[in-house]
Order: sequence, then C-alpha cells, then structure tokens
Amino acid sequence: VVSTQSTVRSGINAEYKKLRQRDANAMSKASWRITVRQLESLIRLSEAMAKMVCDEKVTVAHVKEDQNTTQDADADMETEEGENLRITFEEYKKVSNMLILHMREFEEKSREGAGEGALKKQELVDWYLQHIEDDIGGEQEMIAKKLVTEKVLERLVKVDNVLLEIDGGDEEDPWLVVHPNYIIE
Repeated sequence: VVSTQSTVRSGINAEYKKLRQRDANAMSKASWRITVRQLESLIRLSEAMAKMVCDEKVTVAHVKEDQNTTQDADADMETEEGENLRITFEEYKKVSNMLILHMREFEEKSREGAGEGALKKQELVDWYLQHIEDDIGGEQEMIAKKLVTEKVLERLVKVDNVLLEIDGGDEEDPWLVVHPNYIIE
C-alpha cells in the first residue's frame, strides 16, 4: 500500500532517477535497461519492506532501505585476510563469462576426443592470467588478478551454482565443470 504522501513519491522518484543515472554511468550508454518495470519493482519491494516491519504505509525510509538492500550489484568478495575485494558486476560477468566459455570449449573438445571434461581450478586461473597477461602492468597487479579470479571461481561454485565441483579433486584445487543447465547470458 503505497502512501500518497508527496515525500514518499519524491523518494521513489529520486531512487528511480539514481538507478537510471547509475545504469547510464556504468554502461556509458543511455539508461535504456532501467525501465518502468524497475520502477514497479521498486514500489513492490518498498511495500514488502513496510510489511516486513508491520507498517501499513510505505515511508521514504522503506524506499531507501529497499535500495540499500538491492542496489549493490557489485561482487563483494572477502579474502582470507578479511579484506574485501570489490569489482563491478560488469567486471565479474566479463571474467566469469571468459572462464565459462573456456570451460565449455574444453568440455566440447573433450567430448570429441573422449577425454575428461573437467578442469582443475588452478588450471583455469593460470589460463585466465595467461589470456590477460598483456593487460597486466606488474607483479602486484598479477597477484591481485589471480586473487580476483580465484574469488570469482569460488563465487561461481558456492553462490551462483554455475560451476560444480566433482569428486576426485583436492579441496584446494578441485575439478570443476559448468552446470549442464547453465546458459551464458
């Protein structure tokens, strides 16, 4: 139940504008991806936030809380040392798609030659680093890219369920395959 208060309307309007601006800035194109559907979703999610705390009316605080909860499309990955690695969602998709495409190609070649279709995690990391080595400026950047790649793979396995670990590998360097139902976007 969206309140007709002008402050709530202006709050929703402001958050919608932020979504469109962020989308335009992230893609360096017009904000065509943020549509009225996202506005409707913003309203529905704000209503859900209000219901969650047993409020009958949506307030600006509910709108802001909804956006704080859902806006972070960046991939947050925590290292073993407790520091956070942050990459944009676009970077995450670029790395993950490259890795998945490589794995799919490897699986296809393996089927043709009746070999194994799985790759070790470290083989994937090494392949990716070799693939982007011309773009890497030095040793520190190489270490950072390696860590990001390992965390992307970890997220693909544990969060997104795009990659599957198969038995036979060790915990530190497991065998990985692409989930058979996964379709690259």
